[in-house]
Amino acid sequence: MTDSDMAPHDEASGVPLGYFDAMYAEDDDPWGFDSAWYERRKYALTLALLPRHRYRRALEPGCSIGSLTELLAARCDELIAFDFHESSVERARRRLSDRSNVEVRQEVFPRFWPDGGGDLVVWSEVAYYLGDDGARAALDGLDRWLEPGGDLIAVHFTGETDYPRSGRSIGTWLDGVPWLELRTRCVDESFDARVWTRTT
Repeated sequence: MTDSDMAPHDEASGVPLGYFDAMYAEDDDPWGFDSAWYERRKYALTLALLPRHRYRRALEPGCSIGSLTELLAARCDELIAFDFHESSVERARRRLSDRSNVEVRQEVFPRFWPDGGGDLVVWSEVAYYLGDDGARAALDGLDRWLEPGGDLIAVHFTGETDYPRSGRSIGTWLDGVPWLELRTRCVDESFDARVWTRTT
């Protein structure tokens, strides 16, 4: 695994921290997580696609300012959310300070996986930052952490970006993982959302 795939300054990708610093310097919600209809609709569909009403222990890397985290919290007994960008983590912690079932951490994906395991992993707009080594590390971590019968949901923008992976390629990549079984797919004009269940 190369330094560029795992160092905190580039979120396991080759996308430099300065990119995120610049985005947040201009606007504390640069992608409109709290205001854009695209995001609010995508979050509603993400929650609707989850096959279980409730999850015991969930993990959300790349939580940013906690917009989706806040919604997921109502469906999880325990939710661990994290991001590597300090100011985003601080905002998410303030936002979720009254949720005793949520822990917000400053960590790097895909390096960080909490001890133990869980039954839900949420990759929302995060997997296309992964370089090749980072993608392998993400699958290794997922293999260790996601329990048999647990669910992975991946939701990614499918328009043009400069990220290491395209949003259109992520579902196909995960469809090829032999221990994940595709449960649901929602193809929107702007994003691809899929749910897989771990079979073994």
